[in-house]
Amino acid sequence: MAITRTHNNVLLVIFMIIGFTTMKVNMALGKDPKTPKTPSLASRCWGITNFIVYCSFYVSTIYPFFYEPNEKCCSYAKKTDIKLFCKRFVFGKEMIYSSWKVVDLARYCRNPLPKGTKCGNYIAK
Repeated sequence: MAITRTHNNVLLVIFMIIGFTTMKVNMALGKDPKTPKTPSLASRCWGITNFIVYCSFYVSTIYPFFYEPNEKCCSYAKKTDIKLFCKRFVFGKEMIYSSWKVVDLARYCRNPLPKGTKCGNYIAK
C-alpha cells in the first residue's frame, strides 16, 4: 500500500516538473504568447466578470445619474466585449443594469459600441 502512494506521488511530481518545464507562458504579460487574435469565449466571459466587478456601480439602475468611472473600471471596459455584455445582462425592464449607462460608460472609456447597436432598450448613437 505504501508503494502505491509513493508511486502516485512520484508520478505527480513528474507531471508537475513536465508541466512547469514545458509551460510557455509569458510571465510579463500573463498570457500565452501564441494566443490567437480573436479571444475565446472563456476569456470574453472573464472580461465581462471583471467588468461587472469593477463597473457595476457605474452602470447600476440604483443611481439615477451617470458618474465618471475610475481608471480600473475603464481599463476593464476597454478589454470587455460590451456587445456580449448587453446581449446577456441588459434586457427587459433593466432591473440591474441601465442600458444607457452601459453605452455611455463604453463611450467614456473609449470602447464605444457601433452606431445602431442595441443594448437593452437603448440604441447606441
